[in-house]
Amino acid sequence: MEKRFKVLRIIGGIYRVLGWITAGLTVLSALGVCLIGLFGGGLLSQMQQQFGQMGGPGGMGVMGGALGGILAGVGILVYGAVMTLLFLGTAEGIDLLLALEENTRATADYLQRYTG
Repeated sequence: MEKRFKVLRIIGGIYRVLGWITAGLTVLSALGVCLIGLFGGGLLSQMQQQFGQMGGPGGMGVMGGALGGILAGVGILVYGAVMTLLFLGTAEGIDLLLALEENTRATADYLQRYTG
């Protein structure tokens, strides 16, 4: 049986590729932000000690150090996971609808041939 709706198949493939790209970039971004928080927080503390406290007694507080980097990394992971699931779910939804159409068409063809 011929495959119909070629453009929808391409769109489903694009969504699937975007989903996996999003997953990869999410992991890399979360790791990068965590590392920046770890190393950048130490550098910021050294600069504050060298040049005096800027911005009050706490500096940047929680968001200036390792904990801030970890919190930002977790936030990026959660957001990226949701976006990945949306892309992959959309691709699977398109595939489901295409399979449903093929099955319905095959059933209708079968009934037309073998019923009298």
